[in-house]
Amino acid sequence: MHKAIWQCDGNLVIRGNTRALLFRALEDARSELASRDGADEVKRTLAALQEVLGAYDGKLPSSVELLGDPVKERVSRNLLKG
Repeated sequence: MHKAIWQCDGNLVIRGNTRALLFRALEDARSELASRDGADEVKRTLAALQEVLGAYDGKLPSSVELLGDPVKERVSRNLLKG
């Protein structure tokens, strides 16, 4: 996974899967907060972040596609310990 890169002018460059991960985290947080009462300040902050970032170009990958399946990884680690 790529890392975000700070430029000397203070801008942040986000590439590839890191960009997709940021948009996925934003979408997941918004979805989770939509079902809750309150948290208006957080909802407002997420809306402002979405406005700054714009829309993700293309289909947004799921967290499993970006990070892998945690159950499969746990099984793999346990098999290696075996």
